[in-house]
Amino acid sequence: MEERIPELADRVHDLPSTGQIYTGIGAVVTFGEEIRKNDWAGYRRIVKIWPYADEAAGGFDKVEELAEKIEAALHESVLGGDSAAKDASTSGEQAASSGSNLIKSPFTCVFAGSADGDRTDAVLGIGSLTRGLRFAVYRQPASAVVVPDTNEAGTELSSLSKLTSDLLGTDWQIHTDRWASAVARPCVLWRLSGSRKVTAKPSAFDVRRTYAAHVLGRVPSEEREALVLLAERLSATPRLKPTAPGRRGATIADVVADLEADGMLKGQFRLDVLERVVDPGGQPGETEPPVLIGEVGLKHGD
Repeated sequence: MEERIPELADRVHDLPSTGQIYTGIGAVVTFGEEIRKNDWAGYRRIVKIWPYADEAAGGFDKVEELAEKIEAALHESVLGGDSAAKDASTSGEQAASSGSNLIKSPFTCVFAGSADGDRTDAVLGIGSLTRGLRFAVYRQPASAVVVPDTNEAGTELSSLSKLTSDLLGTDWQIHTDRWASAVARPCVLWRLSGSRKVTAKPSAFDVRRTYAAHVLGRVPSEEREALVLLAERLSATPRLKPTAPGRRGATIADVVADLEADGMLKGQFRLDVLERVVDPGGQPGETEPPVLIGEVGLKHGD
C-alpha cells in the first residue's frame, strides 16, 4: 500500500500500543477472522484499514481523500508474494502487522465497504479522525493441490475451457475447479456444479452435468460483454468433444447467464451438458424390471 500511495510511506501501522499516539496522517491495519467460504474460493479474511488525519493535517476532508486512494489502490488487486515481502522488510511495523501467511503468497484483495462511519478515535491520537474500510482477502490454503480430473467431467471442463479461451482471447486467464490465490482479471473459472443420472430405458441412461462459470472482467462492461458472448456462442455449439472412444460428444443445453450474480463466489453463468450412455449390462428388447430407479442427483453447494 505504501508503494501505491507515496504519501503514506512509513505511515502504515499496527494499532498503537498503550501510551503511543499517531499524529498527522496515516493508516492503521487490523486483521479479522479467516473463514472458509467454499471449495472454489478458498478462505476469506476481512482486513480493516483505518485512514486517519488530525485537524492540522486536514481532518475529515483528508480522511475522505485517503479512503478514496486506498480503495483505488487495493480493490481487485493482486498483492503479496515476493513484492509484499520486499515491502514489509522496509517497514518494521508493517512487517509485524503482516507477519501472517498472507505475506508469503499472492492473494486477491476486494473492497467490501466501510466498517464504520467517520469518527474521532482517541486510540490513534488526540483529535485523530478516521473511517474504517473493509477489504476481503481471498486465498487458497497452502495444502491445496489441484489434481486434474481424467473422468468425463474433467474432459468436459477442458473442452469448455478451450472453447472459452478461443472465444474471449488470450488476454483472459481460464481456471478450472477453483480460483488461484491470486486472481488477475480478466479471467474465467469453470467448475462442475451438479450431476444427475436419468434412466431412459433398460439399455441406456442419460447423464446431465451442470457447469458454472465465474466471469471477472477488468470493468463491468467487459464482464457483461464476455457473458453475452459466451451465452450466444455456447448456445449455438452443438456438442462437446466425446469423453471416451465410441461415445458421442455431450450436447450443450439450458444455457443461462445471470448478470446480477456475484462473479467471485457464485458465478453468473450456468449450462447443462447431456450425454446418452449405453449400459453394457442391458440388452435391447429386455423387459423393464419391476422396480426402476428413475433419477439420481448430486449437487455441489454454492
